[in-house]
Amino acid sequence: MREPFLTGESMGLGNLQIYWQAIDQEFKALDALPSLEGHRLLSARAFDQAQVAGPRTYMEVIRYLGVARDNHLALLALLKHHGATLWAPWSLLRPTFETSFYAAWLLDPDDGRERRTRGLRCEVNDCYQQRSQRAAFKVLPEVRHLIEKAEKDLDRGSLKTYREEAAKLGRPWDKVHQKVNVADELPKLSFVKQQREFAPFLVATWRLLSGFEHGLGWALLNGTHRKVEAEVPGGFTVELVIDDEAFLLAAKSTYFLLLSACHLLKRRHLEPIR
Repeated sequence: MREPFLTGESMGLGNLQIYWQAIDQEFKALDALPSLEGHRLLSARAFDQAQVAGPRTYMEVIRYLGVARDNHLALLALLKHHGATLWAPWSLLRPTFETSFYAAWLLDPDDGRERRTRGLRCEVNDCYQQRSQRAAFKVLPEVRHLIEKAEKDLDRGSLKTYREEAAKLGRPWDKVHQKVNVADELPKLSFVKQQREFAPFLVATWRLLSGFEHGLGWALLNGTHRKVEAEVPGGFTVELVIDDEAFLLAAKSTYFLLLSACHLLKRRHLEPIR
C-alpha cells in the first residue's frame, strides 16, 4: 500500500458536464418554485400536505434532495482539486444515488395516499434508526436509565403518533415499519419500468457503489484499470487507476435518478392530482 499519486493522465469526462449543467438548472428551478399558499396552487403536493402524513413526505423529499445536491457539489470539488482517486469519487456518488432514489420513490406513485404512506414509512424508519443509535449507550450503567426513559417517552409520543397516522391511512403497522429495499424497489419506479432494459443497470450501479462504500475488493477491481508492476511471491504488485468508462456509467445512472426526482417534485408541486 502506498499514498495515491498523480499519473499525469486526465480523466475522460465524456458528456458528463451536460448532466452537471442539467442538475444545476433543475435545482435552480426547484428553488424558484412558487409557494403553495401565496399562489393557491391546487396541486398534488397541496392536497398531500393538507392530509395525514403529507407534510412528512415533502420534508423528507427536500432533505433527500439536499443530501444529493451536497454530495454532488462535493464530487465536483473533489475532481477539480483532489483528483479522481480510487475510492473517494465513488463514495460521494453513492449517497447521491441513494437519496435521489428515496426522493423519487416517495413521489413516484400517482396515488396520494401511497405517497403519504411512503413518507410516514421513511420517518418511522428514521425514528428507529435513531433509537438504535441511542441504545448503543445502554451498556453504560450511568446513562442506561436515561435511555430507557427516552424510549418510553418515544413510545408514548412520536411512535404513538405514527401508529395513529398509519391507522388513518388504512395501512398495517408492520408495513409502515418495514425497511425499504433499494434493489427491490428500483425496478418498480414508473420511469424505470418505461425503459425495462435500464433496471438491471440501476441495480448493478447501486451494488457497485455500495461495494465501494464498504471498501470491497470486487468493486475496486470492477472500477479500475490495472497494470502489473512486478511479480511477488503469491501474486503481483499492480498500479490501479480509476476506470473512466465505469465511473461515467455509474455517474449517469445516478444523475438519471437525481434528475427524475427533481422532475417529480416539480410536477407534484405544480400539477393537479390526476
